Parts: sequence; structure tokens; C-alpha cells
Amino acid sequence: MSELFEPLPESAGTRRRENTRTKLVRASLEVFVEKGIDGVTVDDLVTAAGFTRGAFYSNFSTKEEVFTALFDEVTAEFIAIANASVESAISEASSSDAQQLSDFDDAGVMLAVFEGIRPFGRQWYLLYSDAIARSLRDEQMRAELAVQRERLRDQIGAMLTVRLEASGARALLAPEDLAQLLIGIFIDLMLREQMEDRDVTELAATTILGTFHAFIADTSPSTD
Repeated sequence: MSELFEPLPESAGTRRRENTRTKLVRASLEVFVEKGIDGVTVDDLVTAAGFTRGAFYSNFSTKEEVFTALFDEVTAEFIAIANASVESAISEASSSDAQQLSDFDDAGVMLAVFEGIRPFGRQWYLLYSDAIARSLRDEQMRAELAVQRERLRDQIGAMLTVRLEASGARALLAPEDLAQLLIGIFIDLMLREQMEDRDVTELAATTILGTFHAFIADTSPSTD
């Protein structure tokens, strides 16, 4: 399974508690992925991190607090992956030839984002669906999840805005609404890949391209 988090660097003693907290959070990823919020115990979490229950309760009060902190870190990682994927795709296109860069449209940006997060599809979907299910029953987690959903949506929306301004196109939806629509498409594609054990590369290209054709208007001057 692909590693979502980079290994933690060795820290100074003054940062030991901070590192303990971070290790508890990062070690919880596979535990929550495999068991879900309801199935996980504090013992599962401390065993995965190699700490004691005392270390756990020095940093967290409940397993739900760990899950919320994990979802925050995973969202930050996904934003970093999305940014890096787009930068890499644009750099590759520009280094090939100028025409290829000009042909690298807004749909290409979103395809790059999808390909970047795709290796973590199973982890993401299980965490996300668990968070949604719990949030519909838990007002506090609902508020906390909303913050993470908005972070991801706003980041994708910002990428879209930059590309639309560069290409002279116009979104028929507000960028954040188009971003939320695309995130829904990403989630569905990752689910289909896992459930149907299929390569969704072609489907992703078709679906994302079709979405842009439906919701993006070209405002560049006509050559007719």
C-alpha cells in the first residue's frame, strides 16, 4: 500500500510531545482505514504507534479526537499532493514543447490532481465515508469535517481560478461549486476502481473532460 505520510524527522527533546502526538495521528491511518471509527480502540491506536495509554491520554481524550486530527493531516497531504501533481504536469508539458503547454487545458489540471491522489484511493474513500457517516449523527464532528471539506474544495477552486484566468475561459458555476462537483467525481472514480477492480484512467479522462465541456465557457476572441 502506498505511503501517504513521509517518515517523521528526528526531533529535539523540546519537541518530544509534539512528535508523540504526530506519530499517534499518523500511525492511526491504517487502523482507522481497516477498522473504522467504531471498531477502533485506544489500545489499537497505542499499539500501532508503539506508545503507552499514558502517552495517548497526554495528547488526546478520545479516539474521535485522533480521527479528527488524522483527517486534518490527510486533507493537508492531499492538498500538497494536488499542488505538486499540477506543478509537475505543467513543468513536463512546458519542457516538451510550447504547443503541448498551450494544449494543457483546465481539464488537464484536474486530471493531474486525480492521478496524484489516485494511489491513495482506498484509504481516502474509507476515511471519508466513515467521517461522513459519523458526521450525520454527531454535530461536533460534522462541524469539524465541514472545515476539512472546505479546505480541499477551496484549494481545488483556487487551482481552477488560476487556470481559467490564464486560459481566458469562464466557469458557469462558482469555482468552489465546480471544485466540489469535481471532488465528487474523484471520489466516485476511486470507489469504482476499488469496487470493480478496474483501471479508470480512460473513464477519468472522459468524465473530467465532459464536466469541463459542460461547465466551462470559452471567452477567447473568435477567429471567424
